[in-house]
Amino acid sequence: MKRKLYSYVTALLLAVTALLFYPSQSQALSGNEASYFYWMQSGTPSYQSTSYGSWTSHKGTIVGPGTMKKSYTTKSSFSITGSAGIPVKAVEVGLEAGFSKEKTLSTSVSRSIPKGKTGVFQTRYQYKTYKVKMVQWVSIDGRKSKTGKTKYVTVKKRTDVQGRIILK
Repeated sequence: MKRKLYSYVTALLLAVTALLFYPSQSQALSGNEASYFYWMQSGTPSYQSTSYGSWTSHKGTIVGPGTMKKSYTTKSSFSITGSAGIPVKAVEVGLEAGFSKEKTLSTSVSRSIPKGKTGVFQTRYQYKTYKVKMVQWVSIDGRKSKTGKTKYVTVKKRTDVQGRIILK
């Protein structure tokens, strides 16, 4: 009798321990998943404008006479310049992959440098600004639905790099 009671108590303790230390394994019933809000891009971004950064000089000048050839490669990027009250990280995560995908940008230039002149290689970035519609979603017990809230954010994308060689 004592042995049977001991085995029941042991089984009960093991079950309670499993529930306490492995709760995710015991949450098979509906209603136990976390609820959360998130923002997703809706539709195609609306192009607003193009702007350019300032020219930046790079190392490696050449004194003429001669020919200067330079190449420069970088990656595209984007920044959130107006988030309409949405956390920037939430906007970054909610952008569609095709819009936020990183691309390689490159430029190559060549110029003849006359005697007595110095060639200096410079680059600048081209940026395009877009207005992006973001729609709020909610996930409750794994079911996702729109909340009806819509906000517009401003995204500035680095879309090109330009190069030049100036004479000094």
